[in-house]
Formats: sequence, C-alpha cells, structure tokens
Amino acid sequence: MPDECRIRILEEDVANKIAAGEVVERPSSVVKELAENAVDAGATRLTVEVEDGGKSLIRLVDNGCGMTAQEAVLALQRHATSKISRAEDLAAVRTLGFRGEALPSIASVARVRIVTRRRGELEGVRLEAEGGDIRELEPAGAAEGTSITVRDLFYNTPARLKFLKTNRTELGQICDTLTRIALSHPGMSVRLLADGEELLHAPGSTDPLNTVTALYGKDLARELLPVAYSRPGIAVEGYVSRPTLTRPTRSGQHFFVNDRWVRNRSLTHAVDEAYRATMHPGRFPFVALHVEIDPALVDVNVHPTKAEVRFLRDWEVHRAVFEAVRQALGTLGPAVASEPLARQQLLSPEDLRHGSWLPPAPAPDPKDPFADPDPGAVPAATAAPLVLPLPVDAAPAPAEDAQPAIPDLHSPQPALRPVAQLWNSYIVAEGPHGLLVIDQHLAHERVLFDRLQASAGESGGAAQRLAVPVTLQLAQREAAAVEEFLPELERVGFTLEPFGRGAFVIRAVPPFVEPGAELTTLRQLLDQLGAAQRPGRARLPDHVAATTACKAAVKKGARLAMEEIQQLLADLGRTANPHTCPHGCPIAIEISYHELLKRFKRI
Repeated sequence: MPDECRIRILEEDVANKIAAGEVVERPSSVVKELAENAVDAGATRLTVEVEDGGKSLIRLVDNGCGMTAQEAVLALQRHATSKISRAEDLAAVRTLGFRGEALPSIASVARVRIVTRRRGELEGVRLEAEGGDIRELEPAGAAEGTSITVRDLFYNTPARLKFLKTNRTELGQICDTLTRIALSHPGMSVRLLADGEELLHAPGSTDPLNTVTALYGKDLARELLPVAYSRPGIAVEGYVSRPTLTRPTRSGQHFFVNDRWVRNRSLTHAVDEAYRATMHPGRFPFVALHVEIDPALVDVNVHPTKAEVRFLRDWEVHRAVFEAVRQALGTLGPAVASEPLARQQLLSPEDLRHGSWLPPAPAPDPKDPFADPDPGAVPAATAAPLVLPLPVDAAPAPAEDAQPAIPDLHSPQPALRPVAQLWNSYIVAEGPHGLLVIDQHLAHERVLFDRLQASAGESGGAAQRLAVPVTLQLAQREAAAVEEFLPELERVGFTLEPFGRGAFVIRAVPPFVEPGAELTTLRQLLDQLGAAQRPGRARLPDHVAATTACKAAVKKGARLAMEEIQQLLADLGRTANPHTCPHGCPIAIEISYHELLKRFKRI
C-alpha cells in the first residue's frame, strides 16, 4: 500500500496550524478572540494597538483578573479554558469564549508575548512563545490584568499571509470588531490606536446611547429610536434608526444575544419585516439590538468563530424582535401610505397646444418622512432642443396604402420634441425615428458625469465655496475611509478638511449640489462608495465621479417644468455618450414608427 494511503496521527504542530485556520483568518480574528477573553476576565478597560493593519503588531492591554504563571502556560495548551468544565455547561454558556482554542491557535502562527499579573498577586509573569513553543518564562513586574503582544502574524504560514488584504482593509475589519465589542459591553472603555494614531475610542458609559454616539457620531445618534420590549422568557433592548436614516448595506446592523455579537437570518428578517412598509427596497436601517434569552434556548457552538447562533424556538425570537421594532417605529405615528403610481393618460392635441402635457402629481406631504428631501432638479433654463443621437434601427418605409396621418419615416424630424412626463420619472419625446422614453435620472446622471470629467484637473474640479462651512461627523472607521477618497473628492469639487476625531469641515461642493443639501449628498455619496466594490486605483476617479453624479442627479418622482426637460435633453445631446449612464444602464428606450405601424396593423 502506498504511504500516502496510510492513516496516521498528525503532528501536533500541523494540527495546531489547521486549528488556527478555523479560528484565525486575519488580524481582526486575533483582536476578536483576545478582546473576548478580556471581557470574560472582567475588564473595564481595553486598549488595542496595531501596526500595518495588524500584520506586524497587535497588542491588547486590559485590566481584567489576570493570570498566574501556571495559568499563562496552560492558556497556550489547546482546550484549556476557565469557562466550562463539563459537557452540561455548554447548555448555559454566558461567556464569550469557552473552547480554549484562541491563544494556542494564535501562538501557532505568530510570535506571542504575554505579560500578566493575577489580581491580588504581588508579582507578574512574562511568557514568550513562537510557533506554539514556549521560549521564555520568567517573573516580571506588571500591572493587574493582561497584556498580549502578537507579532508577525502568519510568519510561518506564508500561504495564509499572501491572502491578507491591504492594511486599510484589515484595519477596517479590526475597527468593526472593536465596535461590536464596545456596543455589546457599553460600560467598558475600548480604545484603538493604529500606527500611533487614535482611531476609535468608546469611553465606557452606563448609558448605551453614549457609546453609540462615541462610535458613530451625534448626527446618527439623533436619528435613533429606543427599543424596550419584554415578554416572558425574552427581552429586546437597544436602538433602531428612523426610516429616514438608511444605508445601502447591512454594515450598520448589530445584533447581540446575551451580549454576544451574532449573525442570524431570523433576526435580520424580523427587522426587515418591521420596516417593510416604511423603507425603500435595497436600503437598510441602523440597528443595535440586544436580545436576552435563556442560554439553554440558544446553541452558540455551531460556528468555529462563534459568530452564528441557533435558537431552539426560532419563531418566538423572530416575533419578539419584530414586535419590539414595530413598537419603536410606532412612536413616529401611523405609517404614511405611499401613493399609487398615476395612471398614464392619453393626451389630446388640445392639451399639447395649451401646454397641459404633464400628468397631475399629488402635492408633497410635508409630514411624509420618506419624501426625497433633495430632488436635485435641473436648474430651469430655456434652450432650443437639440437632436439626440440615440441609436435607432433602420425602419422600412410604410406601405403604400398607409394613410397620410402616419409620419413619413424618410423625412425625420430635426429634433426631439417633449410630449409628456410619466409618473414624474420618465420623459416621453417624439424623435426622428419614433417615440422615446427617457429615464430622467439616468439622463441627468450622464450630463453631470461629463461635466465632472471635463472640469476635473490637476487644480481640482469646478466647485462653489460655501459661505458658511458645514461640519460632517462620521464614525471613526468611516472617517479613516474618507481620507482615502479625499483627492478624488476634490477632483469632482468637494473640499473637505479634517476637523478632529471623525469630523470634516466641508468648504466647497460641486456647483450642481443644491444649497442645504451638502451633507445629504455627501453622506449618500460616501455610503455608496463604501458599499461598492472598490475599483483599481486608476479607475477610482471615474468611480467617484460616477457616484457623485448619481447622488446629485434629479431623482425619480421629481416633477420637471417643460423648460427643464428641454434643457436636460439639450445637455444630454451634447454629452460624449448619450446612450448609457456612467454605470452602463440604457438612458432611453425607443419604439420606432415602424413598430407602431405594426402594432396598429397598418403595415
């Protein structure tokens, strides 16, 4: 029998590295496991330092209960834990860690130093390990608590090292991890230093809203609604955002079960159902919800990183979260029923002669929380319509017996002529070869994109300076990401200056941004940039310009005057590519005269 077919016991070093692959995926995994150990140790202060996105250095310092020399040695052995002692304990786990795999897994793929002193002891201990082997163990002076330093992560597993992302991406993951720790334990002070700069600081507070404010800023905190709901066996507390505050991804949604951050489809679905009648598809509210439930009804041992849980009575948890969120939203008053789409009306020649070609639109309700606050209408201007060079199919001449009322396709009209605006979203125009239905948002998006491209240069894009600068407050991680986009934002007309932790002063914006809409437009732009798949550095300027144009373009549902429509079509006709928006979507759909003749059985 060949040797490769024989069953053997893996060497301990190989087994440890395999186990590490389940627990330690990236630097944020190290931070998560060690931070959870600090929480379980009763720490009220946690400071994390990282360098190079955690690849070269990760250091966590806490003021927890600490360890003795014997316990520090045992902690590097697999399945050594203080959290459980019997199988029955798994049914009532309240601690974040319990498997005893974190430290040995980390030590097997990095160089680790532990300096710790047990609470009440006079002397501490210093332990150094490399590749899972203890190299030094000696008494040392130390503060009560534990300091763990992890250097050169994956130094002995280069295949894992090469799969790590950029330093900024890895740092973002670490920020997310510590944000969850701070939200799950708001009374604990959590601080993150990245390459010597403070990136995150939640000072710890008895009021959870103070922690949310420290992490996400005052602007977001003002838009939150408190959640407080209980029924026998389960309680739901926390905060959810008003329907006017949404994001394009679920990155702002945090769920905690017995103070453990978790992923669970039942929880996200319950929130989606609660917001269903009040939120646009593809948008998600901010959520920070704590669910307290009997540990015996939760299985926390279904995922290697303990990130997923399973409920014994899933439907009860779903119902409780749904009712809790609905109850919080109910404080806003009855939901505003959305108006049905206006029926398309046939227009008579008399209507066209007197200019009554726009279908009636309901007046906006000032109390409607979902009304678009910034329709971004095109500035009114009068201009003669130009020929829009949209692609058309060659259409054969009509049959000889066609009636004279049918347009002569051999003599195309010299320009587009607006006929109607449908549902305040689409422009219907008569073209040289047929009827065109034009998406007003995509058309304006193309116009603005070309303007941004034309104005962007070494000295920055065309911009209008604000008489009174506006302050943009962001979460620390978001603020760090914004710095990456600053050069590209300036190219399209946004001038931002750092102004303290998580804050920027907006001094200039592109000229087409409506007064008073600077913050809204920029926030939507940053949300979209953060949610989108990052393009290569060479394509980043185009990506920022396209996203800026999309956020500032006239929205669907915005009623336009005839002069505005004529100006929009004229501007579109002058663009380099009037056929598609910057994201590749078609701007117009044409129904040729030949197709109309066929439909009416005239040919």
